[in-house]
Amino acid sequence: MLLILISWIYLFVTALVFGVAFKRLLKLEKLNIVITLFLGLFSITLLAGFWAIFFAIDALFYSILLILNIIFFILNKSGIFNVIDQLIKKIKTLLPIFKILLVLLTVLLLAKCATAPFLIDNETYYIQTIKWLNNYGLTKGLVNLHPFLGQTSNWHILQSSFNFGFIYNKLNDISGFTLLLGNIYAFFKLNNYIKTIDKKRTDLIIGLFPMFNIFLFQFINTPSPDIAIYVLALIIFSEFIVCYKTFSKQAFYSVFILSVFAVFIKLNAVFFIILPIILYKRYYIFTRRTTSTIFVLSATTLGLLIIKNIIITGSALYPINSIEALKTSWSLPNTIHNYLASYEKAASYGFTLKEYQNTSVLNVLKSWLTQPKLDGFFNCLMVLLLIICPFFISKIKEKKALFIIYGLALIFFVFLLFISPQYRFFFPFLMFLSLVISAFIFKKNTVITLILSLSILLPIIPLFFYSSTSALTNMPWHKTTSTFSFQYLLEPHSNSKYKNDFETITVGNTTIHSIINGSDFIWETGNLPLPALNNTQMKYFKTYFRVIPQQYTNNLKDGFYSKLFKDE
Repeated sequence: MLLILISWIYLFVTALVFGVAFKRLLKLEKLNIVITLFLGLFSITLLAGFWAIFFAIDALFYSILLILNIIFFILNKSGIFNVIDQLIKKIKTLLPIFKILLVLLTVLLLAKCATAPFLIDNETYYIQTIKWLNNYGLTKGLVNLHPFLGQTSNWHILQSSFNFGFIYNKLNDISGFTLLLGNIYAFFKLNNYIKTIDKKRTDLIIGLFPMFNIFLFQFINTPSPDIAIYVLALIIFSEFIVCYKTFSKQAFYSVFILSVFAVFIKLNAVFFIILPIILYKRYYIFTRRTTSTIFVLSATTLGLLIIKNIIITGSALYPINSIEALKTSWSLPNTIHNYLASYEKAASYGFTLKEYQNTSVLNVLKSWLTQPKLDGFFNCLMVLLLIICPFFISKIKEKKALFIIYGLALIFFVFLLFISPQYRFFFPFLMFLSLVISAFIFKKNTVITLILSLSILLPIIPLFFYSSTSALTNMPWHKTTSTFSFQYLLEPHSNSKYKNDFETITVGNTTIHSIINGSDFIWETGNLPLPALNNTQMKYFKTYFRVIPQQYTNNLKDGFYSKLFKDE
């Protein structure tokens, strides 16, 4: 915990310094402290993303980041201290119970981040993705080694900028820091709602965000991009509501930059971009002055996103497949790409690929709604929310802005039905629409305080006591929660929950490391030396797709391609 706390302090300071510098560049004066920190994280991600094109995110990058920290601090000292002063004043205005809960929440988040990673995605590609970034930067054709590495997110690039991977392998906790920021943002909104006479329902909607802590807590000890999207969505929706009613340069830039940041992290957040476009058109008399800034930021971000995708996957907007004429020698073979896309879509509806192809649309939708445990619950809840939320929204003063968010949720949901309707994709909207209805149920101050207290206290149970999640999920790797041990007070659990024994296998010109005694999951690679590939997966691809991964040269930085057997 102590080491994570130290890393969070460094992360906070760096994000603050870069955020204030970015804010000054855009001539934004009064800006929420949490949004300022996210501006800092966005600018650092851009810097690290550009660096990773050419170099590893190693000790040299960390040194340059530290030097820039010092320079920006000297240039913006007064602005930085003003933001800190504003934060202290904001905290002082919190109700005493809120101050206590905020301290307790921070301790619990640190404790959770110190436990063994929970998500199996961490063992399949998060660890390896970040290890590749720390050792080689963006590596050509990495998707051919392991298809999940094609999902390298700029969130992983940001994590690789703060994990000190060249000297340590146990810092993996940027998502926990992000959830803390989301809770702080919500605390301030809720405090404002309770203390003001003219209460805004939208403050209560945003302020009830901690209700989801007990669910989100389980994923924060891995660098999951989803956590970042959920928190960013909350702030984007909040600032959009504010700006839609009365134009604010600060709110407009917040919606725009955070939406761009969300897309930079995960491509399926592209629908968020509709919100700043609506504001831009609605207040064109003001926003036209920001056109050049918007263009430069958008072009820079999109350019880096495309370059990253092309280097790793050979496809500009991966996982969208490129047209044949634009493919590279390291693009993933169509047979594998199409199989993975079809497999994911079928699985999201609860079918194998063969079952999905032989099932009617009606039965597919029925299966999706009746999936067992959490999947089916969230699927049904989303449909229910889309049906009943208009009734509640119509009773809120800011209903026009809320109906726009609702319409966006509906469009995105329909879009997912054709692609892959996994609840983790539509969860930002599910969360927000749930909060809208919750704001009508929990209105009294005493009830609100009780709900907030429970949202902080309930995560203690699965954190300190062995808890089975068998009733919530069918995935064997997620059957139990990660519990805290007092040995983690100083140093956290390693970034893998398995022992990671491995064997070394030579495949053509490539030597790979394959896990043994792991979780028996075909995609698992854990925290193995580079390059890592599960032997079971390699044999599967070799048998059914007739391909093996091969290096271009003896230098791993030169990347990989898929070698077809017919080439032999």
